[in-house]
Amino acid sequence: MKDLNESRLIIDDIDKKMKELFIKRMETVKDIALYKKQNGLAIFDEKRESAMFERLGSDLGEDLKDYYLDFLKNVVRISKEYQKEL
Repeated sequence: MKDLNESRLIIDDIDKKMKELFIKRMETVKDIALYKKQNGLAIFDEKRESAMFERLGSDLGEDLKDYYLDFLKNVVRISKEYQKEL
């Protein structure tokens, strides 16, 4: 087991990387939203989302799978809200 302060430093580093990836994801979401708007496509694509959740959750252990899918569903929900705003 790691020391509490060491673990917190690791979490801080992970959070910084997640922030950078979130920004990159949302920039890409913006590109997708503009494409969908120009081409008359719906924001919600149930088939794509279901396939994505299945693919990304398939290799996780049962102890983390539900938590990760919940996290991912929230990221997708936020992405759709941003697309609607644009």
